[in-house]
Amino acid sequence: MRTPRTTIVVTTINVPYLLRDYAVNFRRFNVLDYIDVIIVGDRKTPHAELHALANELSAEGLRTRYLDLAEQERYLERFPELARRIPYNSDNRRNIGYLKAAEGGAESIVALDDDNWVYRHENWYEGHSIVGATRLSRSVRCSNGWFNPCSMMSYDVDAPIFARGYPYSKRREKNVQTYAYESGRIVMNGGLWLGDPDVDSLTRLTFPVRAERVLDDRIVLADGTFAPINTQNTSFHRDVIPAFYFVPVGDPIGGIPVERYGDIWAGFFAEKAIHGTGDRIAFGAPACDHRRNAHNLLGDLELEFWSVELTDPLAEMLESWTLSGSTYCERYLEIADRLEAAEWKHKRMAGSFKQFFVKMADSMRVWVDACRSIGVEGAIPLESLEPDPEPALV
Repeated sequence: MRTPRTTIVVTTINVPYLLRDYAVNFRRFNVLDYIDVIIVGDRKTPHAELHALANELSAEGLRTRYLDLAEQERYLERFPELARRIPYNSDNRRNIGYLKAAEGGAESIVALDDDNWVYRHENWYEGHSIVGATRLSRSVRCSNGWFNPCSMMSYDVDAPIFARGYPYSKRREKNVQTYAYESGRIVMNGGLWLGDPDVDSLTRLTFPVRAERVLDDRIVLADGTFAPINTQNTSFHRDVIPAFYFVPVGDPIGGIPVERYGDIWAGFFAEKAIHGTGDRIAFGAPACDHRRNAHNLLGDLELEFWSVELTDPLAEMLESWTLSGSTYCERYLEIADRLEAAEWKHKRMAGSFKQFFVKMADSMRVWVDACRSIGVEGAIPLESLEPDPEPALV
């Protein structure tokens, strides 16, 4: 097992007591020395309780730092343009944790939600330790260009279940999957979610679905194949940080906020940046137990309305773009340029759509500036990396 230095980044307005179970898991598998935790708070977060939990976990061997608002604001003084683009009461604050983790020397970062519980007797760290490794892996290529991570699990309902963010137009298409073995450096790994899978509100309102078990331990996307990837139990290499920016959402279009897909679109852009580099994106282990926090599903449906509407044309655009940059910073800036230049089709809202994404593209450029200021350009190997001894078939 590789032992990369890994930092877990959690955003929360609760007290993430689930980290105690992670600490137990890490002690069980003797990996405490390789893991740090950064907790990013917000206005509703109970700061005193979070400081107490961070001190408790650190005293027991899991190095944990809680960033309250005052510390976040002091840190962001170094990035004034970025600071203006990180709103309160938003998952976008996760970006602060990413920068702190990179400056702290993390090789890989795991984005974790405060309801992604660990299975105590399964080696969670081992599943994510593949990030940064060059391996011979079983890859999947899809005839419609899109892989569905939910196909890697079984459910308590007999119905097609698609991951949140899977384009609706693709769900109706025939999708032939072909498999091969390919070598490449794995730079992202989407861990799965048993219990309450990460599906959209339309699915939840139709099927109160439960994911029961994992059917496939690992699959890697063939070059050019997309899949929804979120910030729940997802790890990524430090080189990819410039391209995995949790993009700003929340602005209203026609009076309805565009919400709940900031992580999904961040994943789309990261995947586009990775395509053509020889680096790889994996899905599978480790699975977490997703004990989803309480939600108003009809409220979620309203917040996802424009996101669902926009995802299909965005996916079509991404498939058509060609990138040429030699670093992840350069490739991400190319995506921002194309996003800014994109024209949208809609009877009434095309202009509002364009304005929304022009603003997003501006923030993406500011993010790249912040990454470069801390020395993260996002190197892409010009040649195949030396593989691990006896590379595993994963």
